[in-house]
Amino acid sequence: MERRSIPHFIIKANLQKSKITGIYFSDHVTPEVLRDVCRRITGQTDFTHEYVDNDYQDEFLEKSYNKGRMAVMQYEDAVSYISFSELEISGRNSSVQSVPTAYNMFFSNPYPVKRLYYYFLNVSGNAETDYQILIYRLMNTIGFQFLNASPDLLRRITAFHSVEDIIFNRRINAGRNRSNNSTFITRGNAGEIEIYGKTYGANKYETSLICYALAQLWQSGQSMKLYEVLEGDLKELPESSLKVIRHMGVIDIIPTDMTLEKRIYEKENSLRSPRYTYNLFNKLGNKHCALCNCQIPELIQGAHILPVAAIKKMHGLSLEQRLNLALDGDNGLWLCENHHKMFDEGMIFFDSSGRLLVENDIDQRHKRFIDEITTNRKLPSEFLTDRFLWYLQQRKMAG
Repeated sequence: MERRSIPHFIIKANLQKSKITGIYFSDHVTPEVLRDVCRRITGQTDFTHEYVDNDYQDEFLEKSYNKGRMAVMQYEDAVSYISFSELEISGRNSSVQSVPTAYNMFFSNPYPVKRLYYYFLNVSGNAETDYQILIYRLMNTIGFQFLNASPDLLRRITAFHSVEDIIFNRRINAGRNRSNNSTFITRGNAGEIEIYGKTYGANKYETSLICYALAQLWQSGQSMKLYEVLEGDLKELPESSLKVIRHMGVIDIIPTDMTLEKRIYEKENSLRSPRYTYNLFNKLGNKHCALCNCQIPELIQGAHILPVAAIKKMHGLSLEQRLNLALDGDNGLWLCENHHKMFDEGMIFFDSSGRLLVENDIDQRHKRFIDEITTNRKLPSEFLTDRFLWYLQQRKMAG
């Protein structure tokens, strides 16, 4: 890189749809904005800048429209990547949709002296919801510095200090607002870190950021797996994001499409599939035994109401129809290992109101044990959907 004694900005003028919308990045990131950015990074207000077209490329920018809503500033021996917010926050990911792309470019560039920043334009909408704070904290964990956040906001944007810190805060955030549920993080039964993430639409931004932050906090001996929940013709995470995750080298990426699910279904009578687990998360929230207070994720399992073995024996249904029954989030509960085994063995069961019943023939000592470990004797009403009750009836009929 040419050493520059005065800060110099290079900005791609075109956004993805500039020719259609007539809105260009240079309309938002004006010289006045650049002067403020320059002052906050370097302490200077003198700078040079150029808006370049799609064909421009150098060691920091590739040929394309403005990906990552970025400006690149070169000063002395350092390069700064600055990603800018949207002007309007209309959805939970709308203010940071460009962030993974900006990070991918920053991470993949081999230049040794580089920095990463985020700048809020004069936005409309709420940029400080609990969900947004979670995202900003993930960004801070992977190296973003916030140039013009208010002092109050800046106090809330603290980097996560451990994998468990992310898991806990993600669980709390999702619990406050079920609409925040798209990426789930938990521990598997062997203690490994499991990430279940949708990889399309706005969800892919959240999934990418969570993976980057988890990889940043990985410690020797930890096992991490990303289960990509694919739908139809929709593909995996963007290749640039997958490339970064692979380069970080600590997260195993496991695509889970319906072809894979069919293979598992055809081989096994008990289906412990990533997609089924994701669907349970989506309906029931974080792992928590429905019958006791156990929230130890390693001990919580997805329990089918209508077992896979019984589904396989159902006549008049195609393979796809039977597979959908086996993967349905309404066909399950989170249960601890004890309650799951009791449920599978028919020692405990539910009536149509969701009330827990105990088999009459069980030894009284065992009944007392069940009473001791069972703190919840009735399922929450929100669990009792029409589909759930149908599976419950089918289980009863299957014997």
